[in-house]
Amino acid sequence: MPGPLEGIFRPSVQPYLISLFRADPSAAFAKLRMPALIVQGSNDIQVGVGDAQQLKKAKPDAQLAVIEGMNHVMRIVPNDVKQQLASYNDPQLPLAAELGNRLVRFIDGLQSR
Repeated sequence: MPGPLEGIFRPSVQPYLISLFRADPSAAFAKLRMPALIVQGSNDIQVGVGDAQQLKKAKPDAQLAVIEGMNHVMRIVPNDVKQQLASYNDPQLPLAAELGNRLVRFIDGLQSR
């Protein structure tokens, strides 16, 4: 194991990772029988928009909100790796405003059902 990866892939977590890699998130998501909102940032360096689209395909009645410029920690950050990584440890960065708007619209839509 390369040194920089030892902390993430140490032997104690390998059984968990093996079980996790066997999971099919789309299949599990498709089984949900409740309203669902998929939130994805266009600048997420950990999970891609294509992954969110796969979830939407698995559960067509789910709503998909792709928030322009939002990253994995729900901040608006340029698509630059250094700035992305810095945002993970900067509590001063506000959450993406559109995230709140989409959550409120989704919840309001539940009340009218």
